[in-house]
Amino acid sequence: MQVWIIEYIYDEDGSVGVKTAKVRAPDYETARQFAIGDAPAKDFVMSLHPESEDQFLGTPGIRAREMTGKVVHEVPDPDDDLEDDDDDFRA
Repeated sequence: MQVWIIEYIYDEDGSVGVKTAKVRAPDYETARQFAIGDAPAKDFVMSLHPESEDQFLGTPGIRAREMTGKVVHEVPDPDDDLEDDDDDFRA
């Protein structure tokens, strides 16, 4: 038996719903059938993959935001708003 990770992205009354679940199953097809039957909504997309050490928390939320265009790909540098006048400061 292997542990499978299911990531659902679905419509939740006009907003994006995200659900992550785990299932123990002998193979991909068995895990897939369970995932389809356990879906949180009628319309959804899902990702199904075996659990691994390479995963990190937040992946489903990040993917959901990417799919809806709500991800900010560039994080502003907090030092960018500092005035350039200080560049020539000598102590």
